[in-house]
Amino acid sequence: MKKMTIVTPTYNRRDTLGNCYSSLLKQTCQDFLWMIIDDGSTDRTEDIVGEWVSEGKMEIRYVKKPNGGKASALNLALGLLDTPYTACLDSDDLFVADAVENALKELEAIRDDDGICGVLALRSHEDGIVTGRREIPDRWDLATAEDLLITENVRSEFICFYKTEILTRFRFPEFEGEKFVPPSWMMFSITQEHRYKVSHTRFCICEYTDDGLTRNKKKVIMKNPRGYSRAKLWYFDLSRKPRLIAKHGVMYLCGCLIARDRAWLKNTKRKIWAVLLWPAALFVYLKEYRKKA
Repeated sequence: MKKMTIVTPTYNRRDTLGNCYSSLLKQTCQDFLWMIIDDGSTDRTEDIVGEWVSEGKMEIRYVKKPNGGKASALNLALGLLDTPYTACLDSDDLFVADAVENALKELEAIRDDDGICGVLALRSHEDGIVTGRREIPDRWDLATAEDLLITENVRSEFICFYKTEILTRFRFPEFEGEKFVPPSWMMFSITQEHRYKVSHTRFCICEYTDDGLTRNKKKVIMKNPRGYSRAKLWYFDLSRKPRLIAKHGVMYLCGCLIARDRAWLKNTKRKIWAVLLWPAALFVYLKEYRKKA
């Protein structure tokens, strides 16, 4: 059995998936299998993957499913995992050559600590600058999503290497007609009970595409308001500073307005705040989102 499964959900990324494949071929440690979850691609992704499988240079497991979005693709993968460790590598990202080797070393060091779910690090660009340009302060050796995303307000993106046994206890929520739930939802959910080992090692290089999720945030929110608001709810409920409570509360409520979610008050722990912020959220919704709906 391999030590790690690298999961890559993909949809019509035949052109960028090859870069992903090349980066995995260059790994100094090949103790992994590559699980490609094809979310209904129409660009003949299966043909190029079939060629790679025939080459036999690495162990590849290819699964094709009807198009349902990244969350549904990852949920499918979670039911198929059988290695001790798991990572998600997006189809427009690359691993540096020693990523798997270094990740396994760090994971093995925390293997017996049930309070730690895995290893977390920042993703970076080709020039080495982390996404969002905000480093994790050195004082954090172990951290939760709340520590990093709220206390430190880190807006950089993460690469996470998980203990599979812990990761598979969770599933992303899925909503009819929507195809995306922010990764932060899973991070918050897992770290209600566990913490991440913070690593300052460089593992992952981001290669954003023009039609990717990161570059089209407003459009993504409009198309996936329930998934967005569920993730934003964590920020709203867990923030402590009034300024952040207000900021995240307004955006949570905007998501609810777009989704026409009548449970907006029931779902939050901050009911008084939600009522007070409702007029501001309605203003933002009418100004920024209603015309685009």
